[in-house]
Amino acid sequence: MANLIEFFRMVLSYLLTFAVIVVVSGIGGFIGVKVWKPKVKVEEVKEDEA
Repeated sequence: MANLIEFFRMVLSYLLTFAVIVVVSGIGGFIGVKVWKPKVKVEEVKEDEA
């Protein structure tokens, strides 16, 4: 029984670590897209003015 509990503790620990990595990657990707898209709009505005 102790081995089973230890197994579940390890599995949950790995899943929690994986979840943190996924969340941080998702936030980074979201911020990257938000920062990248306005630059494209600014370039389009400059081209229209010229």
